[in-house]
Amino acid sequence: MIRGYLILLLLASFLFSRTRISVYLDANVEFDLSLVLYPTIVFPTYYFPTSASAVNPQGIRLEVGYQRLGPGGHTISNLYLSTRGRGNFSATVTLDQLYFAPNGEALPAPGNDPPDGNWRAYSTLYQQIEQFQVVGNAQTFNRPQDFVFQSETDDEPTNSRTTLYYRVFGL
Repeated sequence: MIRGYLILLLLASFLFSRTRISVYLDANVEFDLSLVLYPTIVFPTYYFPTSASAVNPQGIRLEVGYQRLGPGGHTISNLYLSTRGRGNFSATVTLDQLYFAPNGEALPAPGNDPPDGNWRAYSTLYQQIEQFQVVGNAQTFNRPQDFVFQSETDDEPTNSRTTLYYRVFGL
């Protein structure tokens, strides 16, 4: 009989005290190297996207949010945002040539490998971007992300793509 009450109490806490988590991305990002001076004299060279968000021309507008649902408190205390890529663009253009950073990061200087600042290369493993504390009934965090593509001497012409994933979860 005690076990029945314990299960009922646990179910009630999950049903009546929840937190809705959301993530919003506003654009696809494209690098068209036929629109820029390529190939360059110095390698590696970095390029901002040629097509991106109307709000953030160097990348995307990224929003993460939460909202408490039901009469109880939050069922989580922190949100975690991470990202990864699906795989290489082609045999010679690899996923780790695509970098991400918080909005406003300066374009890396040509010849630097890896780029300076807060730029991080994509990989097929999730990398944590940020942790948010869950306090109050609802909040939205605007975290625009910039992207650069690193051109290298062995890059062959390609019209290819990869998929980027964003994961938000709470604990």
